[in-house]
Amino acid sequence: MKLRWDQLSRHATEPLRPVYVIHGDEILLQQEAGDALRQAARKQGYSDRELHHADRGADWNELLASANNLSLFGDRKLLEIRFAGKPDAAAAAALERYAADPSPDTLLVLLLPKLDGTAQKAKWFLACENAGASVQLPQIDAHTLPDWLRTRLHQAGLQMDAEAFTLLCERVEGNLLAAQQEIEKLRLLAPQGALTADMVRSAVGDSARYNVYDVADIALAGDAGKAARMLAGLRAEGESESGLLWAIGKDARTLALLREGLDAGQPLNALMQQCGVWQKRQPLFQRALQRTNSEMARQLVRELLACDLAIKGQSNEQGWDVLLRLTLAIAGRPLLA
Repeated sequence: MKLRWDQLSRHATEPLRPVYVIHGDEILLQQEAGDALRQAARKQGYSDRELHHADRGADWNELLASANNLSLFGDRKLLEIRFAGKPDAAAAAALERYAADPSPDTLLVLLLPKLDGTAQKAKWFLACENAGASVQLPQIDAHTLPDWLRTRLHQAGLQMDAEAFTLLCERVEGNLLAAQQEIEKLRLLAPQGALTADMVRSAVGDSARYNVYDVADIALAGDAGKAARMLAGLRAEGESESGLLWAIGKDARTLALLREGLDAGQPLNALMQQCGVWQKRQPLFQRALQRTNSEMARQLVRELLACDLAIKGQSNEQGWDVLLRLTLAIAGRPLLA
């Protein structure tokens, strides 16, 4: 069976299934999912626990054979295996065999990074899902962070005004572990539960982390200020200019091609398919197209060329300066007329 992340807590109050596959890239959510299953397992008599880290070349037959062996005292056992990536061929084959006939006295919990659609159709995954349950952890990005933070603040009994909330979002974006730690700190600092922007400003450090794809999405959404702040954060973290140009430039070229096609009378849906725009990102490009005219599309192409030359040292400009111009142009706020 498939479980949503928000169903796991309620599900854990029921008799547990033999196998669980938890996958997702948010470390905090993976930890919390594992904690929920461990606590439920203890309550249901799984008093013994083994933890293994999946390594290439591991003896999977021996490892999973231990799942069928009771402990010295005959206790039920929780067998937890953590993966750095998707299972290799040997691991996949062993998991598929085990899931076909799991031990009734062992709870097998697999913790993995996010698995793509192809991996979720693999035989080992489907066998484990049929024997137990899979939980895909959500990705808390710039768009979903505010709702996630509101929920966590409410659970902590904290309230804050709009300015304080915006500041908190900016300082913990992309770093859920830091966000949860800051919420715990704020709960100690505000016994009455009311927080102001000054309290957040003095208590919460800037722990925000971004990735290049977040910058591209925020720029397409038209939030120029936030996109510029994220770009500065990535620069401070040591992100390469060429890596950013690849991600941001790809969207700039797509936006320019879409504008050119629309001006030529082509239907938008067909253009989106031709340009390989994923369905979930199509609303972002639709919003960007509303503010991008033909001249702005041509400017995007010029900025792309200027950025490439600057990064290669073939112009007098700095790569980061042109990256900022390009990002702001995508957001509909070009620095050059």
